Amino acid sequence: MGYAHAVRERDPHHVAIDRELHVEYRDPSDFDRIAFALRALDRLRPKRMTVAVYSAVSTLRVERGRNLQRGEGGSWAIVGIPPHASREHIAYALAELAGVEAVPYAVQSLLAAERASDA
Repeated sequence: MGYAHAVRERDPHHVAIDRELHVEYRDPSDFDRIAFALRALDRLRPKRMTVAVYSAVSTLRVERGRNLQRGEGGSWAIVGIPPHASREHIAYALAELAGVEAVPYAVQSLLAAERASDA
């Protein structure tokens, strides 16, 4: 088969697992997802964290790391939001990123605040 080393075609002791499988709900509604994310971050106020939000192509993506310039516990995050992400999915990802203890409650309060601002 052209492998660099000998590999049996069917080895019953090895299983291939796709660790990058993502299942996301596609929300067809039309709203500014980036603006929603920025309003949610303003309400969540992640402590000692710098967050950048960008328009992603396919999946909601969150990357984070340590920010040594912000001192002990400082961090950064980059959040990619695709054009099909739902408000719930965005709110859940940002609440987890901010380290909220009661994530479901935070998600519901972010969604309620958004509904109140739309009315």
